[in-house]
Amino acid sequence: MRSSTSSSEAAARPARWLLTWLLALAIVVAGWVAFERYWRAQGYAPSVVDSLDLWSQMRARVDRPAPPQRIALLGASRIQYGISPSAFRDEARRLGLDVDPVMLAVNGHYPLAALRDLADDPQFVGVALVGIDSRGMDRQVWDMQAPHVRYYHHDWSPSRELHRRLLTRLQEHVIAARPEFSIVTLIKRALDGQGPPYRDYVLFQRDRSAGTDYARSDVTAIRNARIADLRKYYPRFTAPSPEAWLAGMREVVGWVERINARGGKVVFYREPLSGEHLELDEQHFPRAQYWDRLAAIMPATMIDFRDYPSLQFDTPDTSHVDIKDIDAQSRALVRVLREQHVF
Repeated sequence: MRSSTSSSEAAARPARWLLTWLLALAIVVAGWVAFERYWRAQGYAPSVVDSLDLWSQMRARVDRPAPPQRIALLGASRIQYGISPSAFRDEARRLGLDVDPVMLAVNGHYPLAALRDLADDPQFVGVALVGIDSRGMDRQVWDMQAPHVRYYHHDWSPSRELHRRLLTRLQEHVIAARPEFSIVTLIKRALDGQGPPYRDYVLFQRDRSAGTDYARSDVTAIRNARIADLRKYYPRFTAPSPEAWLAGMREVVGWVERINARGGKVVFYREPLSGEHLELDEQHFPRAQYWDRLAAIMPATMIDFRDYPSLQFDTPDTSHVDIKDIDAQSRALVRVLREQHVF
């Protein structure tokens, strides 16, 4: 009898453990579902979180051989928040063009370090589309994206790529995958009396593009803060003389020539601006003394939005197009590039 009872108990033990694990799994899943439903009801949504790894993943893509023709989208927030790679690609296909636009713009960082990296890379033979203004060409800000370039060349690896691909898939669908929604972070915010996470009006996609959805924000406050920052910035900033600025740009001319020699091309695109922002930029970097003089010596296509009615879009905060106009700007830019024989 003892042996029979022991055997029965031994046989039942795995079943109890299985039931325990299934119950634990059900509790975790139920908690996760409740967590997601709660935060979505508060107006939050899943969003890919940009990172050095995601930038590096895109950077590796521009070195792939054609076809399709690789289009490296360089710039700061006006490109990252203003150009949709998918809309760009679709419009190009409609025009019979086979291109692969790759988002390498970085919010808040001027892009010349990335352009220099492409010039130094013999595998890059595509088009470098550089969203920039005259201030962004000042030598003082050339290295703003240098940390991204260094990371790609020294830290990017196949294991990091696998991790980033899996994380991107998760972040596309799960709010809990965003760092600010980790349990530890939420508890700290609650204990510090900070309230819920900031409801960001910028949403990122897996291709690193993003959009400023001003319907989700106080656009007046954003616009006023941006202008106030510029009013503080420019009095402390001494613009280089046109001659000194142009002398520095001759080095950039050399970068462009190296890309051209391999069969690639470079485009400098002055993106839409408006209001006092544009006025302040023009006061310190007058187009005739900077941009137009560069166009006379630069072996690249120079596009200023003011010269093309199709590129003149509303910028609610004076600096960025609204999310509703991103596809339209992307498609309009493709048509202008085709007119300029870039492809």
